[in-house]
Amino acid sequence: MQSVVVIILTLAVVIALLHRKIEIGHAMLAGSLLLTVLTLSPPLAFVNSVVATAVHPNTWEILIALYFVMCLEYQLRTSGLLDDVMAAARARLISDKMLLAGMPAFLGFLPSIGGALFSAPMVDNASRRYNMTPEQKTAVNYWFRHIWEYVNPINPGLLLAGQITGIMLPLLIQTMAGFVVGAIAIGWFVCLAAVKESAEPPPVEANDETGCQFVAPRRSLNPFLFTAGPILLNIFLVVALHLAASLSMTLVVALMMVVLRQGPSEIMAMLRHGLDRKLLWGIASVLLFQRVLQDTAVLNGVVRLLDAYPVSPLIVAGALAFAGGLLTGSSSGFVALAMPIIVVLSPGDVSAVAVGFILGTAGQMLSPMHMCFLVSIRYFGADFAGSMRPIAVMEAMMVGMVLLRYGFF
Repeated sequence: MQSVVVIILTLAVVIALLHRKIEIGHAMLAGSLLLTVLTLSPPLAFVNSVVATAVHPNTWEILIALYFVMCLEYQLRTSGLLDDVMAAARARLISDKMLLAGMPAFLGFLPSIGGALFSAPMVDNASRRYNMTPEQKTAVNYWFRHIWEYVNPINPGLLLAGQITGIMLPLLIQTMAGFVVGAIAIGWFVCLAAVKESAEPPPVEANDETGCQFVAPRRSLNPFLFTAGPILLNIFLVVALHLAASLSMTLVVALMMVVLRQGPSEIMAMLRHGLDRKLLWGIASVLLFQRVLQDTAVLNGVVRLLDAYPVSPLIVAGALAFAGGLLTGSSSGFVALAMPIIVVLSPGDVSAVAVGFILGTAGQMLSPMHMCFLVSIRYFGADFAGSMRPIAVMEAMMVGMVLLRYGFF
């Protein structure tokens, strides 16, 4: 029980700081320090966690990959390619509401670190004709990007779940496919159904913060090819050639520099844009918090508490995965924490694995440590609590679907 109290207090402090608009990096650092103090760990243990985070290859893999994701976003936006692809999509779709949902959903097939940065400018563009707050844009971008979590065969969390549990991936995907339909319907109902068009014409915005634009040699070509090409190439490099995301993003950005014929001044502006110190510090602090969680072994107490009560394996699976998602903000994180225990409690039970995965996804979507949420609120300049509120409503509805589907009522 002590471990549960420690975790609740730590998360409460982190969320309170975020609600007061404290930077995510500072809030997560405070959470890491508080967790160290509440678990009575020596100061040297915290220093060791900092050093371990700083020297771990995954830390730099994530930071470098995210840096070049932001560089690619700059290339696509300032070259006018995003405007071109939005214009082409508008000509083929019924309304801009479909664009608002469709663009992050399409890019959601790419499970890249901080990938919400790809779709954020598209959502911003498509929302110009509607009366939407930054919080609403954040919710749309964040939610629809993750509707494929349950069925995307290149989702690292789903792949890991299949490996740990021994359940064939097609069976796991088939079991959870219906929840994708539910996620789409819920997202449309909560985020978009009531959105109204603005009475004023959409504002004309400069292509970047400097007001300059470089002209790309693509006007006669399909804008979808130029916009989707770098993303599809990144998928190929990561999935087929097994390159690290940081290396693949570096290669893609370098190739786009040649294709777009960027000059020295445009390249320097792009490199400066990618160096978003607040965002990169926020990501680093989240990784530190995850390390402190691991080093203090506070999660072991939660596992022992849940294991001590004679309850349904489905309930234990859901509770474990939800807690893991909330604490780590990643699918791989909650899968690594919860699935080994689910396998022991209910071996070969695809229903238990599905419940665990869906509720774990709910936990990660509600986590202040989810990197896509972090980059979305940063991009749109949105309020943390106002952005998370509709996400909480939609995840409550998803949990309700799970309860109905698996006979908890």
